[in-house]
Amino acid sequence: DTNLIKKFFDFIKKKKFKRFKLPKFDKSIDDRIKIKYWPIIKKKPEIVIFEGWCVGAKPQSNSLIKKPINILEKYEDQNLIWRKHVNDRLKKEYKKLFAAIDYFIFMKTPNFEAVFKWRLLQEKKLIKKSQFKKKIMSYNEIKRFIMFYERITLQMVKDLSRSASIVMLLKKNHKIKKILFRK
Repeated sequence: DTNLIKKFFDFIKKKKFKRFKLPKFDKSIDDRIKIKYWPIIKKKPEIVIFEGWCVGAKPQSNSLIKKPINILEKYEDQNLIWRKHVNDRLKKEYKKLFAAIDYFIFMKTPNFEAVFKWRLLQEKKLIKKSQFKKKIMSYNEIKRFIMFYERITLQMVKDLSRSASIVMLLKKNHKIKKILFRK
């Protein structure tokens, strides 16, 4: 939905502000909720926090994407179709989208295993509050799911650790270990 996000950014940057409905995503259904439930923004926001797993991700070189980094890439993406697709999108529409962001706050995980544990915890919380319990992922589904994002996540750790405006080093228990500020 990069087009929808780009439209949102363009809309809020206009001098003459009009109230609008803000799209809202529900992880338990892996989609936006119905438009009638979107919150209405009545005043121009002074600050917008745009949060997401891969916000700020950069493409990798062609030589880097050739080497599989997990079993999913090794056995299910032997022809590099998925990796090339993701990389191409990062080079094009996501690059334009991320260029609209003034400051990056990067929450750096202690390691990729923590990503799995945190996503597992997130799914358990979703089960408690969701009416769509059939859509909640199992242990093995989460393992597989995060493999699709492993390459991007590890590259973001390298890139955003150096380039983000603020880097929050997180402990395994989600607590902040240290905050680094950049100019």
